Amino acid sequence: MKVIFKMMLASLCLLSACSPGAGEGGRLNLKQVLTMNPDADYVELENRDVYTHGADWVNEKNLTKGKKIAEIEKGMASELPVGTILYESKEIPAILLAEYDGKTKRYHLAMGE
Repeated sequence: MKVIFKMMLASLCLLSACSPGAGEGGRLNLKQVLTMNPDADYVELENRDVYTHGADWVNEKNLTKGKKIAEIEKGMASELPVGTILYESKEIPAILLAEYDGKTKRYHLAMGE
């Protein structure tokens, strides 16, 4: 019985370590992004991938618009207006190009470090 209990406890510890966060590798969910930065400019897609705006290195890249990914609906983004079109960049698929009102903003996939 003790062996089974220890195995279950070890499994629980391993499974709880699978959710990345600050200081860990992997994709971040919206809760994790907002915990690190409550004022984050973000986009959350239907598949729960979260993209954030504001990293200088993203703006330094020469990127071209690829395929359309989504159109912003109510509740999907913190600062983008409803109707904004999101495109995947051809060069770096983890960067989205958001186009609205003649403007373009870049968002990168939120990842733990």
